[in-house]
Amino acid sequence: MARLLIDNDYLRLIQELNLEQVTGDNNQIKIDMEQAAQSEMISYLTQRYNTTNIFTNTTAFSLSAVYYAKNLVYLDGTAFSASTVYLTNDIAVQAGNVYYSTAGSAAHAFNASEWTLLGSQYSFFYVTLPNDEWDYYTEYAVGDIVWYANKNYTCATACQGITPGATGSTSFWGSGTSYSVTAAFPTDDSLWTSGDNRNQQVVLYLLDITLYHLHSRINPRNIPDLRKERYDGNSPNQTGGAIGWLKKVASGDITADLPNIQPQQGMSIRYGNANDSTTQSNNFLW
Repeated sequence: MARLLIDNDYLRLIQELNLEQVTGDNNQIKIDMEQAAQSEMISYLTQRYNTTNIFTNTTAFSLSAVYYAKNLVYLDGTAFSASTVYLTNDIAVQAGNVYYSTAGSAAHAFNASEWTLLGSQYSFFYVTLPNDEWDYYTEYAVGDIVWYANKNYTCATACQGITPGATGSTSFWGSGTSYSVTAAFPTDDSLWTSGDNRNQQVVLYLLDITLYHLHSRINPRNIPDLRKERYDGNSPNQTGGAIGWLKKVASGDITADLPNIQPQQGMSIRYGNANDSTTQSNNFLW
């Protein structure tokens, strides 16, 4: 299962020493509870929202990794050591900032002229979309370019509701061209965007649910009131907190700013040029 959170996220809601106490200073216990909390959230959201696109993997940046549009990374690395010989493009953390080596160096004290700043430790970057993301409800004209499922597609036949890459879609979208980013530092703003593209409400509630379960693991009869309030409002009917919000989203009482599940593919073909209103549709599903 993808891991949406990073360890540093927990410091938004709990002090590091207290977190070590509830996990027994065992990071695997934290991750296990986090994955259980993520599954709990998915069970509420999966009927209305694309949970695969919500709960994506967040990883530390690596120059050798291959990234795709919207992939999220954070800056981190090992602490700079004056006894280490660094090669060009090696990453190190110095005084809360992350740098990469510009020319390599022998082992000696940190020299800023030999390093390029990437940003503060734990800052986020995500791969910028190369084109607008395909949308089921948008009418596309010949020549329109979209991004979908890690590929760029160019519209060959005007259409609406035809999923690029799906069976029978080649005459509308062709086979597409793969799009990825590699060997590019996040400071390259032609490929990367600075910031966190996760839904922050989801991040917050995932933290709340995880922390509730971590406290429950220690003593289920003595969970702090704050954790119970943030989990479900400390209510027998679970009307508040993270669970209350999830229930309202699942029932449709509130609409979350999350990626919707795209409808099953039907077919709507527009013949002629973009100014021709002639449209022929059928309702069968591919």
